[in-house]
Amino acid sequence: MRRLIVVCLTTIFGVGAVGGAVASARPAHAASVVHIVVLHSRTGGTVVAAKVIIHGRAFPFLIDTGASVTLVNPTLARHLHLRTVGQPHQFCGVTGCSTARRVRLSNWSIGGQPLPSVVASSSPIVGTGGFGFGLLGSDVLSRFGSVTIDYRDKLLTLG
Repeated sequence: MRRLIVVCLTTIFGVGAVGGAVASARPAHAASVVHIVVLHSRTGGTVVAAKVIIHGRAFPFLIDTGASVTLVNPTLARHLHLRTVGQPHQFCGVTGCSTARRVRLSNWSIGGQPLPSVVASSSPIVGTGGFGFGLLGSDVLSRFGSVTIDYRDKLLTLG
């Protein structure tokens, strides 16, 4: 499923390590509806992804309401010249622990909705094969009044 996710996300979004689309401005208080990609594996797993715009370029991010922090693949962090913040730290997820760097994410959006500036962890994301992907976690999603994933209609609503 790992290769399937990378190929599908790259094909569907039309982006890889570099991309390009400019986000439109939308008031921060209005609910935003974002088109998502929902992928199902033969073994019953489900992955939700959306296009995130960083510095005017589009990148696929997995939407993970269970992740406490946002992750950026080191390939993407290097490509975007994201500023490193502090010293490397121990980072643990469901697949184990590793050393990660902290990077500042700013000037980014999803579905035209500006996202808050955050310090994210930069660590390889299992299943992405080193491609420029990210994972949008609850540290960002929790800043919205509500987050709804409509799997049938393939929409993410940030309220």
